Amino acid sequence: MKPMLRLRLVALALVAAVFVPQAQAQTADAVARGLQQRYGAIESLRASFVQTAGGQRLQGTLSVRDDAFRLDLGSQVLVTDGGTLWSYSRDDDQVVVQDYDPARVGFSVGQLFTNYLDVFRVTGASKATVGGVRHDVLTLRPRQSGSSVRDATLYVRSSDAVPTRVRVHDTNGGTLAFDLKNVERNVSLPASTFRFAAPRGTEVVDLR
Repeated sequence: MKPMLRLRLVALALVAAVFVPQAQAQTADAVARGLQQRYGAIESLRASFVQTAGGQRLQGTLSVRDDAFRLDLGSQVLVTDGGTLWSYSRDDDQVVVQDYDPARVGFSVGQLFTNYLDVFRVTGASKATVGGVRHDVLTLRPRQSGSSVRDATLYVRSSDAVPTRVRVHDTNGGTLAFDLKNVERNVSLPASTFRFAAPRGTEVVDLR
């Protein structure tokens, strides 16, 4: 290979190394912003889901509005109005009440499904087909340092920006998976959805 040609190829490789990652980041951000314009129109969401973590598989229902959410797993219920968190165990007949801190639980379910760009920065974007349906796939990392979440992957239907799959990876190597079905957008959810009324006789442990 001629010396001049070799130098040109090296120069091109250096240019690619400097500018291609930046272009990819800009593309990912542009995809995320475009999705967010439609995704931001989701004021509330209700869905059934399957949660997989640590080899355990659970199913239940999810209701979300802004920072508030309600996860009902049958034997367990997790509810927050954005300020207070109720953790109820039907098996133990006990509810633990504490101040809600998204950092304590690793991430905010409500924010992940309604305004994820406030909590995460986008590091990658791609396309995938899930169940025969085209999706935009975003790779996310927490904006705040010290989070127990390493990264998250969000699958959003390309046609209407509805989320159908989430993978959250923690710093210990664990994975929390949500697969959503029967997703309803902008449903009417009364305030009582995001507060917990303990059944009569339930032990209440208040940690506030």
